[in-house]
Amino acid sequence: MTETTAPVFVSQIELARDLKLTDRRIRQLVDERILPRARDEGYDLELSRQRYQLYTRGTDRDWDRCFDEAEDLARVAGELNDRAFEDDAGLDDVKAASIAIQRSTVLMSFLTAAKSKSQPERELFWKIWDREEGQALGALFARAMKLMGKTHLRTDEGELIEIVPAEKRVAKKRSGRPKAHRPGRRTKSSSQRR
Repeated sequence: MTETTAPVFVSQIELARDLKLTDRRIRQLVDERILPRARDEGYDLELSRQRYQLYTRGTDRDWDRCFDEAEDLARVAGELNDRAFEDDAGLDDVKAASIAIQRSTVLMSFLTAAKSKSQPERELFWKIWDREEGQALGALFARAMKLMGKTHLRTDEGELIEIVPAEKRVAKKRSGRPKAHRPGRRTKSSSQRR
């Protein structure tokens, strides 16, 4: 039985030192989706090493293993996503599906970056992966809210600002048109100030 160790997270400077690259090159490789993006804790050191080594020195056999891993991750992500929407699913099921979908998408983005023949081809597939991930995660988020008994979300220009419990009523905006301000008419309070 193999024991899995917790990932080690490092700063961009530490990652650059480890891979013998400049900070700027690390940023470029992240933007190109060769290296995974940093989390709050930093860069996943082992995953970054693996991706960089595969990208720079990977054999055909190494790439075949990576494609097999991508297929396995996509299958598992699909199964976990289906499980998250079953009647007896819980928040842990939703979280597992979310993590699996994100891992699968990151790997597909890496393969697209490394194996596409042109930048327009990369951008096309990245848009597809990003859209698919966004839709799947949005559905999982809604599922989690339903499981927690919260069904209304209040947003401000796309940013979540409040989750409203289902039992609270959300005030409806008045549908009437606002009264137009007529120039030249002064209200009593404004005329008294003069």
